[in-house]
Amino acid sequence: MSNWCNNRLIITGQSVFVDELQQWVNGHVIPDYRHAILQSCRLFLAGCAGILRPATVKTSAYLPWPGLLTHPGVASPQNLAFEQWVGLLKADVPLTAENIRLIERLYRQSGIDAVKWENIPSLAQERIADVLSRQYADWFGVVGLSSAIDAGRCWEHLGLMPEYTAPCDMLMLIPSRLATELNGAGGLLRDVPTMAELYGRQYGVEWPFGHNVGCVRDGINTLTVHFDSPWYPPAGEVIGVLSEKFSCQAEHTWTMPDAERSGYDRYDHGEHVDGGRITDESSEGEVIYLTYADKDSVPLPSCATASEALTSAH
Repeated sequence: MSNWCNNRLIITGQSVFVDELQQWVNGHVIPDYRHAILQSCRLFLAGCAGILRPATVKTSAYLPWPGLLTHPGVASPQNLAFEQWVGLLKADVPLTAENIRLIERLYRQSGIDAVKWENIPSLAQERIADVLSRQYADWFGVVGLSSAIDAGRCWEHLGLMPEYTAPCDMLMLIPSRLATELNGAGGLLRDVPTMAELYGRQYGVEWPFGHNVGCVRDGINTLTVHFDSPWYPPAGEVIGVLSEKFSCQAEHTWTMPDAERSGYDRYDHGEHVDGGRITDESSEGEVIYLTYADKDSVPLPSCATASEALTSAH
């Protein structure tokens, strides 16, 4: 497949952790970080519309999008929650488990989860629709739409929390960041990184999840996973975190057909223990590494295509 990197993971560990990892491979995990993003989209829209206001005058303007903060409102629990959430947005906090729980609490405290579209004043609806038009492709994953959108349906859709994530979702391993996720491709927030910039830096790929994913349970303690990634293999840090999170040994073999490059890295409970470039005996060239590697590492044979694969797509 042109411009794709082919990846293979061989996982070895205790069966209970291999079971959990297989759920991650298939996308059968609740994406709590995605819930926090959708909740934050609603909070952002409510601020732009003036439904929620900062509770104190000490809250300064939000320079990346000045329209987020209007004049201070009353010091109600709802506005205090919104003001605290704005602090998280300004800091572009990582979507760790702790911050996800905090965003959930502030979202409920703000009361915006219970606000129906038909109960929003018309002027506020217009302001919300304007932001949704700008961010429709980024927030809803749809491109090439006409100029008119159904803002009411979008508002209600932001209240639906997904129960499954994408196969091999790398954002479940290394947290993304709040403001960057709202910014999307970069058309909304000034001087905030785009998702492509953050993803390339943190995950090594712009689309940090598996494509054409398949896995074979070779035994109770072993799992072989095949997936594609755009252009490059995932960063070594991703595989290292996976190995640590699931308390396993992870051998990552990757091949870039167009660039005629291939290599491998091996991790044991998060520690990098081996790695290098895979070459034929007749080939010559410099050894390249995704992360540090032992100088005496021995090349592994090229990966074979699995004869059986369990695939899932959500």
